[in-house]
Amino acid sequence: MIDLSYDFIITLQKEVLRKFGSEVILPADCKHLSQSILDATTKLVSETTLKRVFGFAVAQHSFSRYTLNTLSQYCCYKDWEDFQHQHIQQVHGAPIAESTKWATLKAKADAVSHYTLLTLKNRSGVPFQQTAARQYCFAHVERFLESDYTATALIAPSGWGKSIALVHVAEHFWFGRDARYKQDICWFIHAHAAGSLLLKGFSLSTWLDNQLNLGAGENLREYFSEHFKDKGGRLLLIIDGFDEISVAGDKLRVLYSKLEDFVYSNDCYPWVKVILSIRSSTWSDIFQHSQQYPAFRRYWYLGQEMEEETSINLPPLTEQEVKTVLYNYQFDPATVRTFSEQFLQRLRHPYYLQIFCQLNVDAEKNFVDENLSLFEIISKFVQQRLFNSPSNNFKIRIIDKMLSLLDMGRHGLYTDKSLLLNQHLDLFPAYKELLADNILVEENLSQEVMFNVKVRFAHNFLLEYFTAMKYLQDNNQQITEALVIEVLQHFPHSTFRVEVFKWLLRFAINQQQIQSIQYIFQVPLMPVEKSLLLEYLALHYQHESKGHHELKAIFPTGYFKKHPISDYISEDIFQFRKRKVLNALLTLVESPEDKLRIRFILFITSLVQLDAEQCELELSQLKKICNQEITLEHLWINPYEIALFIYEYMKFGISDETVLTKIYQFPYYWEDLQRPMTCSQEIVYRCLSTVFLILGDNETQQQFGQQLFQHVPHLLLKKTDPFRLSVICRLAEAYLNMGDVLKAERLSRHVGLVLKQYQSQYFIGRYTEVLQKVIQASIFFHKKEYNKAVRLAEHAMECLHKLDFKILSLLNYQLLSKLYKQLQMEKQYKEIQQQIELVRKSTSFKQDHIKLLNY
Repeated sequence: MIDLSYDFIITLQKEVLRKFGSEVILPADCKHLSQSILDATTKLVSETTLKRVFGFAVAQHSFSRYTLNTLSQYCCYKDWEDFQHQHIQQVHGAPIAESTKWATLKAKADAVSHYTLLTLKNRSGVPFQQTAARQYCFAHVERFLESDYTATALIAPSGWGKSIALVHVAEHFWFGRDARYKQDICWFIHAHAAGSLLLKGFSLSTWLDNQLNLGAGENLREYFSEHFKDKGGRLLLIIDGFDEISVAGDKLRVLYSKLEDFVYSNDCYPWVKVILSIRSSTWSDIFQHSQQYPAFRRYWYLGQEMEEETSINLPPLTEQEVKTVLYNYQFDPATVRTFSEQFLQRLRHPYYLQIFCQLNVDAEKNFVDENLSLFEIISKFVQQRLFNSPSNNFKIRIIDKMLSLLDMGRHGLYTDKSLLLNQHLDLFPAYKELLADNILVEENLSQEVMFNVKVRFAHNFLLEYFTAMKYLQDNNQQITEALVIEVLQHFPHSTFRVEVFKWLLRFAINQQQIQSIQYIFQVPLMPVEKSLLLEYLALHYQHESKGHHELKAIFPTGYFKKHPISDYISEDIFQFRKRKVLNALLTLVESPEDKLRIRFILFITSLVQLDAEQCELELSQLKKICNQEITLEHLWINPYEIALFIYEYMKFGISDETVLTKIYQFPYYWEDLQRPMTCSQEIVYRCLSTVFLILGDNETQQQFGQQLFQHVPHLLLKKTDPFRLSVICRLAEAYLNMGDVLKAERLSRHVGLVLKQYQSQYFIGRYTEVLQKVIQASIFFHKKEYNKAVRLAEHAMECLHKLDFKILSLLNYQLLSKLYKQLQMEKQYKEIQQQIELVRKSTSFKQDHIKLLNY
């Protein structure tokens, strides 16, 4: 252990570095320093020992007298005693007076604490200066310090960022330049040091008493209670890593009992406080049993976020804290804004955020797309925590049993702990490691009359990963057509099934199994599933810079003639993240209609983003296809013409009268379509509704919507068709603008119910969902139900902040502006006006003609 009386470790470090001729040291420099010490003293101090001295590794034992003497001799002192003696004279120059005992104790504590802080900073997975301070921890500790509680703890699984959180807390309250409580004594140590002391027979009380050499029988706490004028503040003991990894499990209860004695003995000394960081699995086993005693809760402050079932009181990072780390890591803010809500939720767990940052050492040049990163993060996490573990065989046995009990997820997410272990005592140590590593989580639902502990995977994506790996294991690492069909039949259509297929697809890509990839795409998956799989495939090969060649091998000439492109891209036409996928598809498709469909989606995507310049580029490509490649005899208006009309009206405020006349002739050209619409027809009908919208012609909008369902009857039967839902949203808006709030609300609620009932159909697209919220909020506004309108519009705004639907954001801002003005919320009103101005400045479209474009 580190002897806690070593007041001059930091001073020794500085002296060694001065002699070495460097102001700072990196882990790689320890090898050269070792050689320099050998040359100067003829004594060897190993590279590993030097890493412990400078805090790059945890020092689990005392620094030997040999090490300290050698380093002192390197700095031209006789030995370690001479080094300390010289510096004591330099610092004090005279015996310590009684009135300076608090300062003396503080100097000792600061020396040890600075060493611990340095060690934890050097061990941070993300460079410490790039980490984010967690406001929850500051608030938690602040409430604890101001309370009468004696002890508190940050309780969470491994990799949750507890140690770094404690470093930020220590600097914020006691060691930073603007620390709040500089007069307090903060003794920040690692559990290795405290554990070694306690196991040698010391108590924490005895150890504290020894720090000032008060003499036999004298007590530090009693001394400062009697000489309260000499006491400068509180005395904090922070112990990091009080868990089974730091201290052997059979000795942990001994340490806990001594810690408990110290905590309870401070009842009369509220200025002495203890802060721990501890893993939730250890808390459940060692600490939680004490909660049945009233004294435990009287002394221990567990905080407002304590989850009794999982024994966690430290929440994950907030989304803003995640973004702070990414910005500190030199990620482009524009890139971070494109991250999906789901991906940011994953990064809220510090360990996954750490791996993501490590995958992007040069974030500006080598950014790994989030769709690829998530799989790399999980793979690396499992590799480090499971496969590299000495007990990996036992862990894999437990996970196999877990998958069997859950039937690969078909029987839910939880299983009984008793069934999982089933009296196999040999599995228990590996099981405890799985809990400590946050691969498995226990939820204690026990009651007084019944023992009930459930176990689940820490995250659903771990269940998806292990399910896919289990299928591969059972099929000799080969993805056959039979395996793909088995997965398809075993799971219902859901996000879970898609993620399992993604893991299989990733394996096939890495193993270069082209036939296996083709098997995956040939089974009858839902279009939305094929879209997601194709997106992953295209992004992977684009990242590897060999996209076209590899994709051509998977989708040879003629493939998309047999398999319509609409099966891959029909569900989520506004998703700007699909742009890479669509561009990749353009190199593969052969049919003019497929090219037209993709180009129109790219045009609409740019329009929704208010990107006028990109709209121009897409229009030029649409013109080529319509003029040269596609037959349009069955249509009275060209898809390019009507798309150009929308663009020119929004950009310049002008309208082509010839095209406008054609647009209003639509009642004379209806066809009774008993079969699905062609791509050209769907584009024209989509654009017609948009034209009436931006022209503000609500009567024609209503007429068009009603006639569309009469002439295209199959739309009535396809409840979840995005085109159908968008037409209904337009009708709702038309009725609202004409003052028929009841009809508008009926249609809006219908769309909301469909989205809720069939939400699995929309797990890659959010546009229709957010659009319905905005329209429903507008309906509440017209009904003067302002509070409901504000809540719904603000919820929609939270979603829009994570997306790039500027046209819809602008509409929602305008609605919120009216609401805030009506409710006299001046601060919010001013903020909204600023946001509206920012959106308007970001586009060259004509401001008066930016309307709601709900495709």
